[in-house]
Amino acid sequence: MGIFGQNEILGIDIGTTSIKIAELKIRKEKIELSNYGILEKYGHLERINDALQTMNFKLLEENTALLLKQLMTETKIKVKNSFIALPSFSGFSVLVEFPLMTDKELSQAIKFQASQYIPMTLQEMTLDWQVEKRTEDKIFVLLIAIPTDIIQRYVKTAELSKLNLKGLELENIALAHLFSKKEKNPFVLVDIGGRASSISVIDNGILTMTRNLDTAGGDITQVIASALGISPFRAEEIKKTYGLNIESRGEIKLISLIVPLLEVIKREIEKAINSFYLKTKKRVEKVILVGGGANLKGLDEYYSKQLLMPVVLGNPFNLGLMSYNPKLAPILAEIGTNLATACAVALRGV
Repeated sequence: MGIFGQNEILGIDIGTTSIKIAELKIRKEKIELSNYGILEKYGHLERINDALQTMNFKLLEENTALLLKQLMTETKIKVKNSFIALPSFSGFSVLVEFPLMTDKELSQAIKFQASQYIPMTLQEMTLDWQVEKRTEDKIFVLLIAIPTDIIQRYVKTAELSKLNLKGLELENIALAHLFSKKEKNPFVLVDIGGRASSISVIDNGILTMTRNLDTAGGDITQVIASALGISPFRAEEIKKTYGLNIESRGEIKLISLIVPLLEVIKREIEKAINSFYLKTKKRVEKVILVGGGANLKGLDEYYSKQLLMPVVLGNPFNLGLMSYNPKLAPILAEIGTNLATACAVALRGV
């Protein structure tokens, strides 16, 4: 049964350029997707400050709440109990080792040492932590810090949307728990959004490190638009239709313009893999792609060849992590990666 006896929970993913919602239900002890919705906002393609949020642009509560309510009305979702995902770039998380101690001692030690790891003053942050692993002589704690003003913005958005907010969670942490239900060996999670991307290494369900970068799907759209002298909206259509199979237009070889952007992300993946190996002597065995940018046709095959390892789309439905109405199979095969974060954060409630 879900939180407080509820068997339905709503997961909400407010991305840089879209809102995704997933309603999960417990049915016969199985977790099932009972409803979903995706609202894309393309104004950002022409005006950077028309994104819902970016790494440098804060969430606008009133606008977001209006769009969220519109999406819930159109999808006829009535569930109010909800969890909202926070973008990975909005907070800080670090895995910290402590010697064995009591829970009370651990709480005091974390508060005492937190300032060593957090790049902002603790007065500006809301601090949380979770014990990820205990050994004979150590405790591994995931330390999480989020600027308090960001939390207040999301709480305000939920209030304006008439939602019963049960919790907030960084999306990379939620996704780490989701995919670790299937992946027991170390893997890299690459979340490619519209305006920002994040690269995380997960080992046995534990988020060990995260890198955030500005290069994302929107950059590819802008490159196509500039090269062909067309509107960003048309460029977005071309990108979604052709992906990496995009045709040359006249003398312009579009793929040669796109590859440098993909290389930026690839280099960050390689840095994360190498850093993890140097620290643990463990090898990453797989890369999982999520986010709207992961749907670029041919991207998984491209990175698999470049990185010389399996690269798969993080579709929780194709991976058998939750059930759904068989009639939804064709559409979920296409949009499953987009819904991964909303599903992951909703799972925390059920």
